[in-house]
Amino acid sequence: MIKRWRHCVLNARCSWLHGDKRGFRSRRHKIHSSGDYKRPPPEDEHAGLRAYHEKRSAAKVKFDLDLRIVILTWFIRKLRALGYRVIAAAIGEEHLHVLVELPWDMDEIRKIMGKCKQRASHAVRGKLPGTIWSGGGEFKWVKDKRHFHNIYRYIRTKQEPGTVVWSYREDENWIDFEIPVVIVKRRKRE
Repeated sequence: MIKRWRHCVLNARCSWLHGDKRGFRSRRHKIHSSGDYKRPPPEDEHAGLRAYHEKRSAAKVKFDLDLRIVILTWFIRKLRALGYRVIAAAIGEEHLHVLVELPWDMDEIRKIMGKCKQRASHAVRGKLPGTIWSGGGEFKWVKDKRHFHNIYRYIRTKQEPGTVVWSYREDENWIDFEIPVVIVKRRKRE
């Protein structure tokens, strides 16, 4: 089976709706904003669409710090149990990043990620019942060695404050935990 390194990004349920102020795009870009999260679109752009989706969607799911550690631990354990190499992963309040070697086939990737999401959500269902993940995710392939190292650095060091980060290298991050993790504590930009 041909495998390829992927940078996967998975969102919490209802964390990024159509019409979002941070920018958005629908499937196949039928509707999309003029900006993105780095350069947000004008605030009134797609305001009606945003109001529509906010009204009809469920409450936004946020991962508290204690749950982030559990979710990330079980997500990584499931990937490893399925036989996939994981290099780095990070989970913030609303999304998870993982650098992992996966099969080439996109349908197979979705099945694998679905199993990992399921295992992680079962681990926290006592405190966070119901669906905690949005559908799908982003599964960007890694182009070359330089791109691989850039993604690794991004996952490890460029996350929001309070993010729980894991690395395959035990010397990079330790707290008394079976899977080494570190909590990124950086000041917010002013």
